[in-house]
Order: sequence, then structure tokens, then C-alpha cells
Amino acid sequence: MICECGGVLNVIRIEEYPKDVRDKINYKRLCDVECLKCGSIKYSQPYDWGNTLNPVRKFNGTNK
Repeated sequence: MICECGGVLNVIRIEEYPKDVRDKINYKRLCDVECLKCGSIKYSQPYDWGNTLNPVRKFNGTNK
């Protein structure tokens, strides 16, 4: 993520899963981020709201 000033936003805190959550893969957590350039902090930003799992291709080749 990029800040309005052009700096990179660094994750400084990730929401913990609630104790009663069983489906952790589909639970959408939030995070707090801080800009490495200007120091501004943005609270409650989406953390797990993209793809939950990366697809894996089948590989039928050999390592040479």
C-alpha cells in the first residue's frame, strides 16, 4: 500500500482472531499501518481481504 505522500505503508498491528472463530481462512482481519516516509498512521485497514489462498499450478516436469 502507498500513502498519499508517496511513502510505503508498513503493517504495525494485525487484528487477532476472535476465540470463537472456526473458519480462519475466510475471516477478514484488519490491521493498522504506518507510513515509513511521513509517519502517519492509518487504523483499521483491510489485511485479509484479498485472495485467501494462492493458486498452485501442477508441475509435471523434472528438475535438471
